[in-house]
Amino acid sequence: MPFSKQERSGSEGALRTQKSADIAGGCFLSLLGLVTLLAATKIKGGLDERLPPRTLPYILGATVLVAGVALALKAWRSTLEGPAIRWPHRAGAKRIFVVLVSLALYIALMNPLGMPISTALYVAFSVWYLRRGRHRVLVAVITGVISGVVVLYLFIHFLELSFPVGPLQR
Repeated sequence: MPFSKQERSGSEGALRTQKSADIAGGCFLSLLGLVTLLAATKIKGGLDERLPPRTLPYILGATVLVAGVALALKAWRSTLEGPAIRWPHRAGAKRIFVVLVSLALYIALMNPLGMPISTALYVAFSVWYLRRGRHRVLVAVITGVISGVVVLYLFIHFLELSFPVGPLQR
């Protein structure tokens, strides 16, 4: 449904377009990537370690920085304004709130439970909560377990990164 001139102008409802949201989001991601890179330079690590502790933050920061710049530039160069973006309705706002609270719980439980178990619980809950369909509990549990196993063996055992292991310590 087309928007009225009043809705497009931004008055009374302050609608924004996808283009402006992409530019703002790209700038935010670029700043976040830059801050991550700067923070990673302060991480100390010895030469005797197989993989220095700052490696993963460097990779993550650089990836987020490049993706943010690419998103902002793509939107900036686009000639289309894109569709107007409305604030989420009550159900959408509730979903955003639940996801943010579950992310905070994931971070809070990472030290006591360890990263593999907290990752498995977070991923399982997120898939269960956000997925629609018949087999969502089974798919959520399987996805969560696979995520926890990948964190345990790839990041902790293979790459020997110093993430909290919790009760899974040897």
